[in-house]
Amino acid sequence: MTWGLIPKDSLLETIYCGDSETSQTKELNFEIVGNSCKGVDNDFNYDFSVNELWLSNSNLYLAISTNISKYFGVSIAPALIYGGYSFVNDEPDEHSSSFEIIDSEAGVFINDNQKYNGKIYMRYYF
Repeated sequence: MTWGLIPKDSLLETIYCGDSETSQTKELNFEIVGNSCKGVDNDFNYDFSVNELWLSNSNLYLAISTNISKYFGVSIAPALIYGGYSFVNDEPDEHSSSFEIIDSEAGVFINDNQKYNGKIYMRYYF
């Protein structure tokens, strides 16, 4: 999964998830395999029990949110990370309410009139 932040002052109308240099965004990528969550482009590594995936206050989401918050320079609650994960896995709940699916193709989406500036986005792929 990719977590990204579009700067508040971005002038770009096209955002390319996975290409933070072109999009001038901040991004971190993680993969969950078995009982381990690893950073793809960072040194994050966390082993967890499977039930932590479905607990909004688990240490897994605390560890991920701490890592992302430091890198993005903004505070991101563990429940937000959980909400995104549960949303894309067809198990949305009250923590998923701030997420919406936007039209994109291969991780590319349009930021018309900079309406997503200052927002965090998530891309999830198998």
